Order: sequence, then C-alpha cells, then structure tokens
Amino acid sequence: MSETVYATTDRLIWRAATLADLDALHAIASEFEVVRQTSTWPWPADRDFTASRCQPMPRDEGLGGVVTSQGEVIGMMGLDHGKMGYMFAPAHWGKGYATELGHAAIDVIFARYDWSRIEACVFDDNPASGRVLEKLGFARVGPCEGPSAARGGVFPIINYALPRPQA
Repeated sequence: MSETVYATTDRLIWRAATLADLDALHAIASEFEVVRQTSTWPWPADRDFTASRCQPMPRDEGLGGVVTSQGEVIGMMGLDHGKMGYMFAPAHWGKGYATELGHAAIDVIFARYDWSRIEACVFDDNPASGRVLEKLGFARVGPCEGPSAARGGVFPIINYALPRPQA
C-alpha cells in the first residue's frame, strides 16, 4: 500500500497516518507536556485512542496525519472542518517544524477546500504555539475557554483565525 502524502518541505513530510505509525505516535502521546496542550488526547496515554488517530480522516472533513523527518515520526498535524491542530515530540520543539509545515499545509488546504478561513486555538499557557500561528499569518480573534482531556478540565484558550487569501 502506498503512502498518501499531503505536503512536503525541505525537511518534512506530512502524510496520512497508518497503524504502522502507532508505536511512534503513542510515544509522543505518552509525553504529558505534549498532550496537555491538546483538547482531546487523554492522560495517561491510551493506546486505543492513539490507534484511532492512525486511521485516515474522511477527505471531505479535512486532512490529518503524521509529520516525519528523515523517516522518523516527529509529530502530527491536522485540519479538520477548518480547524488546525498540531503536536510535536519535545525533542523537536524549537526547530521551526510547526511553522515550516504549517505554511505548506495551509497552501494545500486552501487549494483543496473552499473554507473561508482556518481557525486554531491554543491554551493561554502555551505562548510558543501562539507565536507559530502568528508566523503563519493567523490573527487573534478572542479569548474563551476549551477542554483539555489530559488536564481533566476546561481552561482559558486564545482563538486565532486565518482568512482565505484574496484572489
């Protein structure tokens, strides 16, 4: 079976996840500092939940999958119904990967879907992710609250939006 590749950059490949990615993705999901910044990933890590994320997303809903560097799974990125999310293993933080792949993913999404904008949100205690979104051209559209399964509650978040570029 061939891989479905969504985007490539000089250093990264964003492709559909498969069950062959389960061990590597579960290792990332087993890092509390990673999943605490997501809304749906549980803590402690749940292998069945991770396996559910190794299934292809229906194409009419968006694109999601693993991010690899030199064949190693280093993270995950998805754009689901116009909402962007990503997570990377701590060993790969601060290397510009989220920004690099984010630009490529945004181009792919706006070329493939007629969404008027892409939205993203970050917990207010995750300023690094907010900086990534700002580098990608997102603007803050307001604060609110959102769930974190790993933290077991609802916490302050900052919403961001990126409008479709004008033709």
